[in-house]
Amino acid sequence: MNYSLSLTINQRELIEEMYLAYQLEAKIKNVVFRALKDDVTITLYTNNNLFLEGPYKNELKRIKERLGLRDFSAIGSDEVGTGDLFGPIVVCSTFVPKEMIETLEDLGVKDSKTMTDKKIIELAPKITKLIQHSVLILKPEKYNAMTRKGYNMNKIKAFLHNQAILLTTEKVEEDVPVILDQFCEPRIYYDYLKDENKIYDKISFYTKAESVHIAVAAASIIARYAFLAKMQQFSRTIGFKLAFGAGEIVDKQLMRIYRNKGYDALRPIAKLNFKNIKKNNIVPHL
Repeated sequence: MNYSLSLTINQRELIEEMYLAYQLEAKIKNVVFRALKDDVTITLYTNNNLFLEGPYKNELKRIKERLGLRDFSAIGSDEVGTGDLFGPIVVCSTFVPKEMIETLEDLGVKDSKTMTDKKIIELAPKITKLIQHSVLILKPEKYNAMTRKGYNMNKIKAFLHNQAILLTTEKVEEDVPVILDQFCEPRIYYDYLKDENKIYDKISFYTKAESVHIAVAAASIIARYAFLAKMQQFSRTIGFKLAFGAGEIVDKQLMRIYRNKGYDALRPIAKLNFKNIKKNNIVPHL
């Protein structure tokens, strides 16, 4: 049985202090601390990820208590696709009641960035059957229209999170905390939304929010799953598998599409304000 959790630097230091008496020699790449207690191996990595291996339930309970991470019902929201030239932006908001936390932990729910796409495809359908959730998919054409109106990426994210959170709160009868990974100052977040008719304004912003509540991790998995499905659809449309990110491989694919199919073929599948577009001199055909 394995479990992982993203920590802050302060939280990492607390874990090191907590297990100092059980410390093992850690001569493994990217490992900063390792301990063994009650058949559970506790490993801390340079990226501040905590990894528990073995019958971890009792240790996880102790760790949560030490870090002040209480189990409580909450709504969490996360986004996927903001760093990918190809594909949509997907935002998911989930409601995880307190009594569902252990079930999700047993399934292996954690931040999607630490999981393989294969695992996400396996896990997401199970999660969606267990919890209330709302998914918004912003297709590239709509994204491009919004950027032409002056929206930057953070304003788009704020707009989508606000809508997703409102949708989920409508499905939940109780008043629960709403947790969001902080991508800008709260004041700026709400300023982005000043022209919206309805704003959810009781959000708790955290860095590494997935370590605060499993609702954020569940949202990240569902969002990634929806993103992968759209990428598969776009790949079929264009005739080959589109790459993630905005690196060299994406540049090559971008030029291949532009040369063979023209600028208009990019409109429905690509975010046209990315630096890759200007760098590769991609412009609409006259």
